[in-house]
Amino acid sequence: MTESNLELSKIKWRCRRGTKELDFLLLSYFNERYLEADKENKNAFLRLLELQDPLLIEFFAEPKKIQDPGIQRIILNILGNDRGYQIK
Repeated sequence: MTESNLELSKIKWRCRRGTKELDFLLLSYFNERYLEADKENKNAFLRLLELQDPLLIEFFAEPKKIQDPGIQRIILNILGNDRGYQIK
């Protein structure tokens, strides 16, 4: 396995949070958009993965309240809107 594949595997593993909704949202972005993302968006996604689950859930529920513009851009990209996602 090359180093880049190893790094991608580590990032993909970090997308698995143990909550099926978060897993779905984060893995969907990783699988569909991460590889094509520019460096700025990749870095924002990596910052997002550093957040704890309760804060991630809050950000997905109320993306308009996110202070970090890069993380907000990624969340809005994942959601496709700014209305939020209610995890039930």
